[in-house]
Amino acid sequence: MRVPRVRGFIRGAIVVLIAVAPAVWYACSDSGSNSPAGPAIPVARLIPDLRLAIAVQRRHTDALLEIPGVIGTAVTVQPDGRPGMLLLLDRPGVTGLPLMLDGIPVTQRVTGMLMAFSDPTQRQRPAPMGFSVGHPAITAGTIGARVRDALGRVYILSNNHVLANSNGANLGDPEYQPGPFDGGTAADQIATLSDFQVISFAANGTNTIDAAIALSTTSVLDNATPADDGYSMPNSTIFGDANGDGLFDDRNALLGLNVQKYGRTTKLTHGQITGVNATVTICYAVSGFTCTKTARYVDQLLITPGGFSNGGDSGSLIVTDDANLNPVALLFAGNASVTIANRIDLVLQRFGVVIDGFAPPPPGPLTDLAVTSLSGPSTAVQGSPSSVTVSVKNVGNQDVSTFDVTLQDTTEHVTVGTQSIAGLVAGASTTVTFSWTPGATGDHNLLARQTLSDDRATNDQRSVTITVDPPVTDVAITGFTGPGSVIVGHSVNVGVNVANAGNQNVAGDITVTLQDSTAGVTIGTQTIHGLAVGANTTLVFSWNTTGAALGGHKLVATHALADDNAANNRRTTVISVTPKPLDIAMTGITGPRSVAQGDTAHVVVTVQNVGEVDVTAPFNIELSDGWATPVVGVVTVPGLAAGATTTVEILWNTAGAAITGHILFANSKLADDNSANNSVGISINVTAPGPPGPPPPPPPPPPGTDVAIIGITGPARVTQGDTAHIVVTVKNVGGQDVTGNFDVVLADGFNGPIVATQTITGLAVGVSVTRTLNWNTAGVEITGHTLFATQRLADSDPSNNTVGIAVIERGRLERQRQL
Repeated sequence: MRVPRVRGFIRGAIVVLIAVAPAVWYACSDSGSNSPAGPAIPVARLIPDLRLAIAVQRRHTDALLEIPGVIGTAVTVQPDGRPGMLLLLDRPGVTGLPLMLDGIPVTQRVTGMLMAFSDPTQRQRPAPMGFSVGHPAITAGTIGARVRDALGRVYILSNNHVLANSNGANLGDPEYQPGPFDGGTAADQIATLSDFQVISFAANGTNTIDAAIALSTTSVLDNATPADDGYSMPNSTIFGDANGDGLFDDRNALLGLNVQKYGRTTKLTHGQITGVNATVTICYAVSGFTCTKTARYVDQLLITPGGFSNGGDSGSLIVTDDANLNPVALLFAGNASVTIANRIDLVLQRFGVVIDGFAPPPPGPLTDLAVTSLSGPSTAVQGSPSSVTVSVKNVGNQDVSTFDVTLQDTTEHVTVGTQSIAGLVAGASTTVTFSWTPGATGDHNLLARQTLSDDRATNDQRSVTITVDPPVTDVAITGFTGPGSVIVGHSVNVGVNVANAGNQNVAGDITVTLQDSTAGVTIGTQTIHGLAVGANTTLVFSWNTTGAALGGHKLVATHALADDNAANNRRTTVISVTPKPLDIAMTGITGPRSVAQGDTAHVVVTVQNVGEVDVTAPFNIELSDGWATPVVGVVTVPGLAAGATTTVEILWNTAGAAITGHILFANSKLADDNSANNSVGISINVTAPGPPGPPPPPPPPPPGTDVAIIGITGPARVTQGDTAHIVVTVKNVGGQDVTGNFDVVLADGFNGPIVATQTITGLAVGVSVTRTLNWNTAGVEITGHTLFATQRLADSDPSNNTVGIAVIERGRLERQRQL
């Protein structure tokens, strides 16, 4: 068991439902009787015939599992040697359980939920068996053993969920020692993921091993447990394989065998195999208390006592508890009461490796071509092709020449196909794909076989069971989207969800109709142009409820395709049609931030009819000092059309009001359909009245007389002797009419000689006039001149009485040259 990492759910939590496959168990053991786990079952002891107990278990399991607290059943052997039935409980105190069923005694065992826990360890090189290891995406598990292939390469052996992240890894990924939970990083890489047995999480899938191997070297990976507290180096020969074919000679002989293991968390522990041929359902992901991802395992071993393993021990190698130290199993699950392990013979055969321990098999040439995997769909469809892949690996140390791979459907007694492989060098692998079209429904057993005669026939073939379903055309109305109610007169979009729930593609058109069965009218019809297996789509219908009766309306969606399941061709929903709302809202309020006690505050309230019904009767708006009371002002709104807005002013006389902050609420007193917007508030501070202010200042005197020169124009150049016409604009910009005459003079230079004069006979306020002043340039010096126009009336602002212009005087010869 690897250590769980909290990622929204508890990884590695394991719920076990155990059932024993139908078989007659016989067991014998050559283990000594001095094991800490207790004596082994004597060699001569006969396991009773369990067939009657299995039949009783099958009859009653479904009903027993309905009892809260019962999580599994199993067939076992009672202390007196009789067959019995075992109930697995998730807690003590479950009542109403039988003591006998059809003559078979029933016992109980409280297992609880099987969990994976954590306990950190250290980095060490070379890393011993039993030390922490893990893929970067998991927490930590255990180095089970160092294993060796026929080419002499060495690997870490552990679980898939430790080295391959429960199928989530890629070949070539690094492995850390210690595992990430124990502080391992990229600097601690000890191996590279080489192969893993894919775990089937399908509902009808079965597994025999949770295992993986990662390529390493002898310089960083040891082949023994720690010398101080371990059991030392395991044997290279597995338990009970007298004929040397790599498989247990008698699986049932494991029952009662005393065993030991060294793991990352609990280190060296001792136990006993108390169950064989177990079928267990393992939970790999838990959300809260609910298992969300499970895998079923068959042909498993159960080991007690509960303290045999703990979290982080996943991947530990289990060996015999004697001097032989023969490998027996690979630990992968458990809890406080039981440990679950894979058969080691199936693990080693899957990867074509042996335990790299003492007493290894004699070296020599080995021709061994293994079928390592056979995979296909979890379910197939009768008459439809499915792809099935077969992987073959040369796990020997000799190159092989041409061989065939065949795939048979043993249920239908037909050969699906045969493919020829040109050869495979030692250590290489290949994958071939077959197209399989089953002709009958039900469970089909597919058998893949390689035809080369080699030194180990036990791994030449592999089988898998795939359920074949009949072809089913099934288009389903799966649901609706849209509101639960609509206002009468409004349009609403209603979505109808349609899915292909069968296993056949639908190429033709699918007509979907939505009806209002309450009103007896069709809302609409739409067409889907084909729908692939597993696909779904949503059709949106617009329903205009103008004229619809108030109340619930049953909408019925149907499709017109003739398929194999009429039960889901129709679905209904109810949408309520509600009356148009009456809704007067207080949408705004304004007023002074503060007011002196005794003064009147003017509060303005904005009222809007946000409903859909005209309000024709008058209604009141009350202003209260505080929520609802006391009322300090009332106004009446004579009525308000739907969508219209009005403002009302409410006067608040603050005489006697407390000198403090006040919150005033404007409240509509009209009973409507939405009380949430009937009030609005404002904060106004009432202050103490102040002393009387000073009298207002006297009005300002009328503005004075102000005549301004606001413009002047003239030629830029003038020839000596010619007359320059200078135009001056004069305006009365003051506040008094000018009734008398005043002169405007033109001087050559500021305060220079006067060259022209014009008289203006009065000027009203705001009026402007222009005058032309002629400058005779005869005898004037040929140079640049600045002419100043000045009005001679004494007024209130002399700064605007003068304005100037520049004019250049030139001689006649110069002018003639220019001409």
